[in-house]
Amino acid sequence: MISNSSLVDTQDDSYFASFTDMLVGILFIFIILLVLVATNFQSQQNQSRQATESITKMIESRNAVLQEMSRSLKESGVQVELDLEQGILRLPESILFDLGSDQVNSQGKIALQKLAHVLASYLPCLGIADKQLQTKCDCLHLKSKGNLEAVLIEGHTDHIGSDTGYDNWGLSARRAITVFRELIATRPVLDRGIMNSQNVPVLGVSGYESRRPVSDTNLRQNRRIDLRFIMRSPAPEDVTRIKHAAAS
Repeated sequence: MISNSSLVDTQDDSYFASFTDMLVGILFIFIILLVLVATNFQSQQNQSRQATESITKMIESRNAVLQEMSRSLKESGVQVELDLEQGILRLPESILFDLGSDQVNSQGKIALQKLAHVLASYLPCLGIADKQLQTKCDCLHLKSKGNLEAVLIEGHTDHIGSDTGYDNWGLSARRAITVFRELIATRPVLDRGIMNSQNVPVLGVSGYESRRPVSDTNLRQNRRIDLRFIMRSPAPEDVTRIKHAAAS
């Protein structure tokens, strides 16, 4: 006959064993969840790092091409300025136009012919173009290719005349259009031979009047043509990953 004391001991042992098994099960589930969270976090970190590296490679490649273009132009006697932070190749008014005019002067025609040849040589390294146009690209060892969204030819004026009815808006736009026409007349391939990922020509124009000065005191510096190189925007999911990583 089993005594009451033995029965109680057996029940206690069974309860303790069941409770222990439950704790082990909970701990096991916790470990699995912890591993899943850590794996997901690591995956998000890797994706964010890859997105950041992709953007960095695009900017580095753009700047490498801009520097090479600037070097080539200066060697051919065309003085330009570089703003790598904004991705801008800058041509002062003085080498293209007479004051207040939207017609390229003789010096400007020569400068734009040289610019057209340089653009035709190096834009295929960033945009999408036929292989035969990419002869200059291999030596640059670019980390990113085919990500050029647009090259905007921007016309800029000073503020003189803006309040007296002088058509600085029209002047800035007409100058940009004139430069565009001179470039594609010299190298027609610049019109539709170099495209972006959406199969749209990269070359375009815009006019800003005096809205974007680069100097508060030197009006001559504000009268200029900027070539702004715009790279492909990050995909929405890339932006989300980067923001998530920055917040964590």
